[in-house]
Amino acid sequence: MLWYERDFLVQNWLFASGLCQLSHDFERGERIDFAGGGVRAYMEEVDVLPGVSLYRIDATGTGHFELAKNDTPAGGRLVLGCMLGGSGSLSMEGCEEQVWREEGRFYSLTPVRRAVHYDVRSNPYWRVVAIRLEANALSWLMQDNGLPDLVRDTLEGRVSDVAMAGPMTGPMRHLMGDLLRPTYSGAMRRLYQQSKAMELLVHQFDMLGGYNASGELGGRELARIREARERLVCDLRDPPSLDELAAAVGLSPKRLNAGFRSVFGTTVFDLLRDARLDLARELLDQELAVPLKVLAWQVGYTQPTNFITAFRRRFGVSPGAYRRKNSKG
Repeated sequence: MLWYERDFLVQNWLFASGLCQLSHDFERGERIDFAGGGVRAYMEEVDVLPGVSLYRIDATGTGHFELAKNDTPAGGRLVLGCMLGGSGSLSMEGCEEQVWREEGRFYSLTPVRRAVHYDVRSNPYWRVVAIRLEANALSWLMQDNGLPDLVRDTLEGRVSDVAMAGPMTGPMRHLMGDLLRPTYSGAMRRLYQQSKAMELLVHQFDMLGGYNASGELGGRELARIREARERLVCDLRDPPSLDELAAAVGLSPKRLNAGFRSVFGTTVFDLLRDARLDLARELLDQELAVPLKVLAWQVGYTQPTNFITAFRRRFGVSPGAYRRKNSKG
């Protein structure tokens, strides 16, 4: 059974587990505790600065529950969050569902008159730190005029249909821990939350720096995509997986592949394959007496037959025939 200490009549957030449901209005109480299906958790909303609210969720145990918010207002609003643990999905009306199955996800939402729904499986925990920005935060956020396009356009009401997620960075993980387990209490606790929330916001803005409403690549995202290419071809025998590569540069796998298509005209996988085959041809041009099996291994193929097939498809001739042709001059 779900439980809570006070009876709130105004539905702000809806919590559900099995057949049990309850609603909570954070304007009437900053925190709610609930339990159900083997999971015990709390959720807290704190106003840290004008137009800036901090959410903290800490669920422990193994079980399934849902959170939903259906009464989002009109006007600019942006939610930037970080999640650790568990698995599940995050959806917002009119946008593609965001699914997570691994540790550490950063997400962005623009819940303007759109219902938001979290479907969570906690195992052995699920933790969230999120910052909600309202339009009135612009008055001080824009003093230096350095906001990412997504943030400015959302808070000014020009964007209202963004739901995206990607790998979370190491510094964001540390800041999550600081905010979930504050060092201070009393008045110092609120000041500590303000400083750490602003520090987290800096990292979140950096993650959004390459995004704009048109979906075109910005300067920071371009730099990350080029960095990803360098990381990918650095060791062709043991390259990072798509998920590892995306996490290393702070992009989602989907966004990274889209960026590769935009910048290099190909996917991450196809660029890796072509880099391997181009290196193989260079080695064959050097007329080195290396068995094809060894050559295949040198460029990252564990199966020589796969290497021969890929080489023939790319260059129209097998590597053996290519080497014989070169040796004849």
